[in-house]
Parts: sequence; structure tokens; C-alpha cells
Amino acid sequence: MPPEAVRLQRAVELIPGTTEVSVDKFDLSGIPEADFILQPYGDLPLGALRRTHGGLAHELAICVTFRITPDVKGLRALEFVSWWVRDSARGGRPIQIRSLALPPIDAQIGKTLKFSIDFFYSDPKQDMAKLLSEVGELARGLEEAKRLYPKAIAP
Repeated sequence: MPPEAVRLQRAVELIPGTTEVSVDKFDLSGIPEADFILQPYGDLPLGALRRTHGGLAHELAICVTFRITPDVKGLRALEFVSWWVRDSARGGRPIQIRSLALPPIDAQIGKTLKFSIDFFYSDPKQDMAKLLSEVGELARGLEEAKRLYPKAIAP
């Protein structure tokens, strides 16, 4: 994983109350809207993709998936991350946060909830250095937010 993605993953991991943090990259440009019902696409940001009838040309999604601990610490972590994503989106970044869960079948109800920070990136030049720079900026922004509001995420 590139250092910028590792930095972003660590920025989320180091928030007390977050667990199982991962960063993934998805190419959205070749996914037609008709395929959204298929199993492999179930965890993609389908609401946003439906608005554009599929991925935009040369569009990637960087998704930071995480779980929270089932306590006040986890709820504080989720609230902090949700605020940061909202503030980032208000500032012009194509970013959102969403929740994901599997169907409420007896054995899995209450055990599958997770969250995803989705950063959308579209570049006709497909400049990976620019993408990695953007991911590094996301990490830096979250790190800065944690420095500015340490009491918000204090254990």
C-alpha cells in the first residue's frame, strides 16, 4: 500500500473507538448502473453512483472502511469522523461517509455494521502521483483535525 494510503489508514486507526480500518481503491468508471444489483458491487457508494448513472469517466473511489467499538468511545469516534467528512465536503472535497450492513439474518444481526469514508477522484490523465497527493492531503487534514480538537476524541 502506498505511504499516503497507510498514513490515511493510521489517521483513522488512531482515533480511539475505531477498529478494523482498511483503505481500498475502486475503479468506478467501467461499472454500468445495471450491474449495481450484483453482489460484488454491494459495498460501493451506490447512491452517489446512481445519481451519475454509473461511475464518471476515469473515476476512482478511495474508501476507508472501519468499524467502531460498541460503546461511547465508538460513538464519539463516529461523530468526530462524520463531522470531519462533512466539513471536508463543505470545503469542496468530493467526499462522503456512509454506513454499511448485511441483511438482518439472525446470526449476523448486530455484527456487520461498518462505515465507509468515500473519496471520489476523477482525472482524465490518470495521474497516480496526483491521486496519492490528494490521499496524503486527506490524511493530513484528519491529523490536523485531531490536533485541533483533542478533547473530542479523548478516550
